Amino acid sequence: MSELTLEVGQANEIKLAARRAGATNADLKALSEGDMFAHILPVLRGWAKVVVDSILTFLRAVRIAAQPAAKTSKEYFSEAGVRWMGDNFKAQFMGLEVAAVGKAELAVRKLEQDSLDAPILAELGDKAEISVSQFRAFLAENRESPEWFIFYLRGKDGNLWAVRAHWSAAYGGWFVDAASVECPARWYAGSQILSRN
Repeated sequence: MSELTLEVGQANEIKLAARRAGATNADLKALSEGDMFAHILPVLRGWAKVVVDSILTFLRAVRIAAQPAAKTSKEYFSEAGVRWMGDNFKAQFMGLEVAAVGKAELAVRKLEQDSLDAPILAELGDKAEISVSQFRAFLAENRESPEWFIFYLRGKDGNLWAVRAHWSAAYGGWFVDAASVECPARWYAGSQILSRN
């Protein structure tokens, strides 16, 4: 058996992966103590699977009509009731060419505990991403909803972004913003996640 070496670049990759997953120094210490790593190694090598308790509860299905191709603009989102957009949202979703999509059924799921994006995305798998036009159609049909909603949308940079939306009664419209899915901020329990069903 050859001697195990950990290069600086590898250590940084582990640190970034741990940060994305919301790990703490205590988590890393627990991983290195006792035989915990021996339990993880079969998963890393593809010999075993991790079974994770669900952090999402299905609430309801929502039908979204077919949406035409469009180029996003302030008016495009304003027609759906959007009154305020954060800088990240503007940078990633304004002036975006949106392809036409057929009718779809989306799922609304409730987040049962505070969570980073990584566990949510892991649970949703390939159902996480919805189109920008489906996002817009959902907002248009759910004006004045008291819930906080989270959507996973593909931005101009080609990356998936976590987009939050909440209705402001004071301003009579939706507030929307976007954050990198690698952001270490947590979503609060009770938030509702929109995804493909």
